[in-house]
Amino acid sequence: MRTPRSTNQPKAKGQSEKPQRRKLVWLGTLGTAGIAVLVGVLVNVLSTQAQRVVPPPPSAPASSAQVSGTPQLEVDGVSFTPAGTLANGDIGPFKIDIKLLNTGNGVAAINDARLIIQNFVVMPQCASNGDFPSTGSYGYKMPINSKRGQVDIPISQLVPANGADRFDLLLQVPLVKGPAGPNVYLYRMHLYLTYNVHTKPLDVGEVLVDLPIAPSEGEYYWGGYIAAHPENLSENMPRSAIPEYKRCAINNSYALRSILALPAMRPAELAAVLPQLRYK
Repeated sequence: MRTPRSTNQPKAKGQSEKPQRRKLVWLGTLGTAGIAVLVGVLVNVLSTQAQRVVPPPPSAPASSAQVSGTPQLEVDGVSFTPAGTLANGDIGPFKIDIKLLNTGNGVAAINDARLIIQNFVVMPQCASNGDFPSTGSYGYKMPINSKRGQVDIPISQLVPANGADRFDLLLQVPLVKGPAGPNVYLYRMHLYLTYNVHTKPLDVGEVLVDLPIAPSEGEYYWGGYIAAHPENLSENMPRSAIPEYKRCAINNSYALRSILALPAMRPAELAAVLPQLRYK
């Protein structure tokens, strides 16, 4: 089930499948869910429409043939590759794949991607399935800030007149562990692309991003299956720990609903979470 999108938003294609349910492993005393801000992004300008690596444009001024005419950018499509564990044990980035069309008669020079953070939540891991790596390796660790705000990601992309282009935004955060495991951060952001001088930014739309991994039922939130089979909890954790675990999971369910209920483009795995949430 996908959340209905606004008619003026580009089509977002999820690229993940719902993972199989796995047993929970109790890891001891848990912390309660909290709310925090994490502003962290990394951009890597990748490929053209033909999947070729695009080098940065030369620093020399563009020729008169390049700057003549008026560009007109349009979003042709937005798709997502959720973050996850790589073969070497590292955690890969959350990828936003943006396809653009330039229907004007001038070159469009994209300067940056502007991410306006609208809402966010941080969710502690309430229990573990036992196979998530205990440590993570990140080439880039982004700053953590206590306020919502704007993130500008520098970009060097040229979209030819009457042509098309494609590039990716790669978003990462440092691995921050709570008492039971790694925290998950969920952002709702409005994405704009700025290009050329004195040109109105291109409105890509609202996007949902989960980092460093997607939240899973049982580990991070109270869902339909676990609510219907509470007897399974006593098989995986001490009875005395169940009330604290349940409070953590239900708090995370409310936090997830606060963002997932709002319209935004999202990967398929996040679109499937909202109808699974339970609160008692």
